[in-house]
Amino acid sequence: MTEIRALLGLDLTAWWRAYLTVALMSGLRPGELLGLRWEDVDFKAGVLRVRKCLKALPDPVTGKRVLVLETLKTEQSRRTIQMPRQAAAALLALRKEQAAARLKLGAAWDTRGLGIVFGNGAGAPKWADDVRRQFITLCGRAGIGTDWTPREQRHTFVSVLSDSGVDIEHIADAVGHVDSTVTKAVYRHQIADKVTAAATVMDSIFGEASSS
Repeated sequence: MTEIRALLGLDLTAWWRAYLTVALMSGLRPGELLGLRWEDVDFKAGVLRVRKCLKALPDPVTGKRVLVLETLKTEQSRRTIQMPRQAAAALLALRKEQAAARLKLGAAWDTRGLGIVFGNGAGAPKWADDVRRQFITLCGRAGIGTDWTPREQRHTFVSVLSDSGVDIEHIADAVGHVDSTVTKAVYRHQIADKVTAAATVMDSIFGEASSS
C-alpha cells in the first residue's frame, strides 16, 4: 500500500493517473491495459469490459514488429469488471484530455478508428517498452526504487485483495484465470496464508480445552 500511495501521490499527467489507477485497482494485464478501447469502458454501468489485448508481433511481410489488437481467446480472460470510483474519475479526465488533443491535431490524429484508451499522443497504440521505461522513471520519482515493472501492479492488486480477505475464487475471476489453481501458482507469494490462520484458531480452541 505504501508503494501505491507513493505512485498515486506524484504530480501525474491524466494519462498516467488513469493508467496507474486502472492497473492497481482492476488487475488488468499490461497487454489488456494497452488494448483497452473506449467502447469497452461503460461509465453508465460502471464497468470495464476486457475483450482485447495489444501484442507486438512480427509482420508477415517485413518481419518487423508491429502492434496488433487481438481478441482475448479464453472465456475467463474475457471478463467484465466493476470500476472503482477513482478509476472511473481518472478515465473521465483522460477522455476529456484526449478529446481536446483530437480536435487540436485534426488530420494528424490516428485514423484507424481503434479508440484506444491508453494510446500515444496521437491516439495510436502505444509500445509496451515505452510504457515500461516511463513507469520505471515514475517509480524512481516516487522513491520506491527502479526495479519495478508494469506487471507489478497486477501483483499488488492480487495481494491487496488477498490481504483484505477476498476469496481466492473471486480473485481468480477478477484477474481472468481459468481457476484458482492458476492464481495460487502464479501469485503464491501474494496470496495470504490462510492455513496458518486456521491453525491459530484450532490452537486457541483446543489448547484451552486441554489445559482445563
